[in-house]
Amino acid sequence: MIVRKNSLNKTFLAAIAFAIALAPTAESAPKFVAMKEFVQLAKDVSAEGMVVTNKAIVTYSNIVGKSADIQINAIDFTGAQIWSKTIDSGWDEVATAITVDAQGLIWLGGNSAAPTLPESYTAIAGALNPDSVTVENVNELRGDMKNIALWQISAAGELLSQINSTKSLPAIIDGVSANSSGVSILLSRDTGQSLALVKAGVFEKEITLGTIKSNFNVIVRATDGSTSLFGSSSETLGGKKLAGKVDGVLLKVSKTGSIASVVRSSATGAMRDWQSATSTNFLTGVVRSGKKIETALTKFNSAFAPSWTTRYSSTGTSLAASGANGSVFAIFEPITALKGVSGWKQIKGQSVALQFDSKGGLIGALTNLALRSPLTAGFNADAGLVVLTRSGEILRAANR
Repeated sequence: MIVRKNSLNKTFLAAIAFAIALAPTAESAPKFVAMKEFVQLAKDVSAEGMVVTNKAIVTYSNIVGKSADIQINAIDFTGAQIWSKTIDSGWDEVATAITVDAQGLIWLGGNSAAPTLPESYTAIAGALNPDSVTVENVNELRGDMKNIALWQISAAGELLSQINSTKSLPAIIDGVSANSSGVSILLSRDTGQSLALVKAGVFEKEITLGTIKSNFNVIVRATDGSTSLFGSSSETLGGKKLAGKVDGVLLKVSKTGSIASVVRSSATGAMRDWQSATSTNFLTGVVRSGKKIETALTKFNSAFAPSWTTRYSSTGTSLAASGANGSVFAIFEPITALKGVSGWKQIKGQSVALQFDSKGGLIGALTNLALRSPLTAGFNADAGLVVLTRSGEILRAANR
């Protein structure tokens, strides 16, 4: 019986070796993608943020005159202007975040303040003024923007509504996410960040998100009313303790305002921070361990379990964007050669955009000399990937 088993094993191993020898060598050969060029679509040096809708690329900027106002511009995917809108209600207004919902409505988040009224005074009769000097009443230029503000704008550029909340303590809006179930707003104060929930035009509640030892960069509202937040933390959150020097954190808050789950990185001694994300839980962030700096790319499922992950040596700053057919983009500045990419030479200060399929396979690469200090990115099936840089360059690429 033992002799028969050995004989069968030899026959089986020989068959496997023969099958491997017949397998096409192309399957094991490395696959390369060619680096392609972004198109420089337009330039808006005043642009501070951008969102890509179904029909337009929309940017906003803050302008200062007699009052602080907000300028919004929309261009099509050829770079031609569609419309331009100035939000000037007579109040002082400033925008710090922008998003678009599934209906194509544009949402701006920021701050506002009522105009400062001139002070009245009574002249003192008979006052000595030998030099005939006219004394002017000096008024404060503008009041502190203590109100949290939210503006809803149609796809055609019409201001549909404005919400001003005076109940909450003054705060800066770091991010906003909107859908049919309401609006989630990420607020920042000296004491830390919080999550404000808005429904039917009313600020319903506010949830504290740790202390200044936690910092969230991305906010994503789900259709069920829950909110996901991604960033970093060096304190205990939701009962989950610190593992490294600073952990990357994924936090979910239920629609009722309670912390539903916390997932944090576990690299001992490392510093991690999730910097950007898509609505499908593809995250990009930085990993610092000693002198080594990498950009981490990870696709998570709805339960925050990783589906695939990869890393690239980089300067540490990155952006994430959705693509077609479940693909995703990661935009960062590499500091070493890119494995699997042909036709590219590293240039200091120049970023690249890598495209991955739903399983994490590299399927595309884009760059441009103007792709320096990318600020934000978006995607449209007709426009492809669109990137706004800090210098105001708007770059786009045809969809793969």
